[in-house]
Amino acid sequence: MLEIVLVRAETSVYGWKGPLNLKPRRESAIKKNDASALRAVARRFMELCNEYGGHFVVKGKDVSHHARSYLSGLVGTQRRKNIERIGEDVAASNYQGMQQLISDSPWSDEAVMAQVAEEADGLLGGHRHSALYLDETSFVKKGDASVGVQRQYCGRLGKLENCQVGVFGCLGRETRSTLVDYRLFLPEAWAKDEARCAKAKIPEEHRVHRTKAELALEIVRRSRQRGLRFAWVGGDEVYGANQALTDALEDLGEIFLLDVCSVLRLYESDPSLHRPKMGRPAKGAVAPTKPTVRVQTVAQWAEEGFATGSRWITLRETTRGKLRARLWVKALWQWDKSSAAARRRLLVVRQEEDGSFKYSLSNSPEDTAWERLGYMQAQRFWIERSFQDAKSELGMAQYEVRTWRGWHHHMTLICLAMLFILKERLLLAEEVPLLSARDIVELLAFYLPRRSRNEGELFRCLYNRHELRRRDIARRQKILKRR
Repeated sequence: MLEIVLVRAETSVYGWKGPLNLKPRRESAIKKNDASALRAVARRFMELCNEYGGHFVVKGKDVSHHARSYLSGLVGTQRRKNIERIGEDVAASNYQGMQQLISDSPWSDEAVMAQVAEEADGLLGGHRHSALYLDETSFVKKGDASVGVQRQYCGRLGKLENCQVGVFGCLGRETRSTLVDYRLFLPEAWAKDEARCAKAKIPEEHRVHRTKAELALEIVRRSRQRGLRFAWVGGDEVYGANQALTDALEDLGEIFLLDVCSVLRLYESDPSLHRPKMGRPAKGAVAPTKPTVRVQTVAQWAEEGFATGSRWITLRETTRGKLRARLWVKALWQWDKSSAAARRRLLVVRQEEDGSFKYSLSNSPEDTAWERLGYMQAQRFWIERSFQDAKSELGMAQYEVRTWRGWHHHMTLICLAMLFILKERLLLAEEVPLLSARDIVELLAFYLPRRSRNEGELFRCLYNRHELRRRDIARRQKILKRR
């Protein structure tokens, strides 16, 4: 795992201004003043809920208390964080009210995400190390009713599985990151099935199949429209090997560094300069000899030049000292023959600890320092860390909703919960530099109102759970009778 130390951040968090030093202090115990700041976490959480409360007033009806209950459940310590379990955990919560909030209430997830992105940019944007990372993550589901679900590649399991896939944008700066946008991947089979789309309540304008690369490009464009300030775009090989996407990013004026697979073929010089002229040569003319351009896979280029051309560089300082790696960079040309022209790219190759290689392509200027390219290449880790925190601590994958609106509402509140965790970690960076997402969840589980677990409350939860199961059984029996 790569670790980075944020030694200075020019930002303001909750009214606090100044440099952040995240190097752990020698003291292991939490001091009295630090404990005081930690105790205030619940108050700050309620303040955040109030700041976003206006988004949940719909047609004169205020459902912000249901949003607060749902958020409180997401930042709790229940093993599962679906609506049923949240209702059992959060004091004064209402199951039906939260179900309506997530699945049916017409509050605008777009408006909430615009404010989330704006706040995230205020914390992380506008710096030479600010970046927008692109990646997809999957959510394993049973059955075929959940919107967008089908048997497809599941990155979490590394195999084909029945799942939904979302493409996400993550704004990051050094060791901090948070999700700022997302798109649900709608498979082609779904887009062609009008009845299925109608049942999942997919809006007409979204009943279109778009590739993951197209969704990623939408996220980049929307991020710029929202005013996000990032210096480059990062992503894995799903996006790096797609020349239509990389060309589009370059045409938008974006700098990118995207991973690629080892079998991607690159040219030594511009192959478009060596294309044969169209048309038949004049009678009696001698056909010119066609110049050749060397083309090899990125693995072959690395095998040819890495051993003699690579050098050790320092990627960054970490809590364990300097993080160093062997890096090699070579200017080459990318052309998939379906694109109008070839584009110059920098191939960035880094050798991992186990001896394997990591390959990336960038449109950075040729004189870009290798240390800069190495740093950019190593930063994509942070969107993976964001997914890890969101899934393990906030219940990102534990939703039980099937409709388009339900999926988007849940992901929006996940992003809002992640923003709160980011703000807390920045705010308390001086007092508690090792504060993690898990720490904040445990603090909120303790300080926020939770239902008591006496015998009466236990029986009430059991009764409600059995009642929901009876209704589900009756619904299924009714469907079977119709068949």
